[in-house]
Amino acid sequence: MSLEEALSRRAERVEKLRGLCAEIFARSPNISLEIGCGKGHWLSSYAASRPDETCVGIDIISERVRDSQRRAKNKNAQNAFFLKAEAGEFLEAMPPDMRLDNVFIFFPDPWPKERHHKRRLMQSPFLEFLRQFAHAGTKLYFRTDHAEYFESARAVVEESPSWEITGETELPIEEVSQFQRILPEFSTFVAKAV
Repeated sequence: MSLEEALSRRAERVEKLRGLCAEIFARSPNISLEIGCGKGHWLSSYAASRPDETCVGIDIISERVRDSQRRAKNKNAQNAFFLKAEAGEFLEAMPPDMRLDNVFIFFPDPWPKERHHKRRLMQSPFLEFLRQFAHAGTKLYFRTDHAEYFESARAVVEESPSWEITGETELPIEEVSQFQRILPEFSTFVAKAV
């Protein structure tokens, strides 16, 4: 596939997401977004505890999205929406006046081999891209069980001119996710957009 074809397909996916998300985006000018929502344990509970917020969870695995949708329905979290989407494409699909209130990234793939570190989500270009969709004060919650990735992600945020570490380590709510249940230790940091 040529670069032109790849870019054309990406543009089609973004446009399709805009259509799928039109009703969600119409609910509120601000949303809370979980990137890599897994099976929706955490975001379903969060949304159920905050019925006035519009909450969106995205994942690239269809089965996880379906599980998340069922979980939200079981928790009566009518303000939680789950979609199959890549983070960059979802952000591009958002209306230009929409902003993120909160971003949750929990247990992302750490890509532990050094040659794969370039695939990690928490990198400077992603943070700067994400900032375009945030307002001053938007919070970014990051949690991982991989110590080296935690330090790397924290360093990326500390070097960013657009985000600053708050010193907080608590999430708005604690709900044990599928990944957290099997992981003995993890670390959390919170940053805010400046």
